[in-house]
Amino acid sequence: MIADMDWLTTFPLVIGAIGNIGAGTLGALAERLLTILLAVLIIGGVGVFAVTAFTWLWIKRWIGEQHPSPSAAPH
Repeated sequence: MIADMDWLTTFPLVIGAIGNIGAGTLGALAERLLTILLAVLIIGGVGVFAVTAFTWLWIKRWIGEQHPSPSAAPH
């Protein structure tokens, strides 16, 4: 069938096949990149939460050392 076709007739078929392969490859790559991006966002969010929590605890401790409560003062 292809042997009977003119090269001008087969050219769009070849271009279409290359386009389909490229679209499939880009689709798979986009899916992988979105998965990696989601993982980075989740890990980054957990990291920011942990740093914020430890900073908050450090600030509370530092303020407590600077301003001791009257009940904790020695008599």
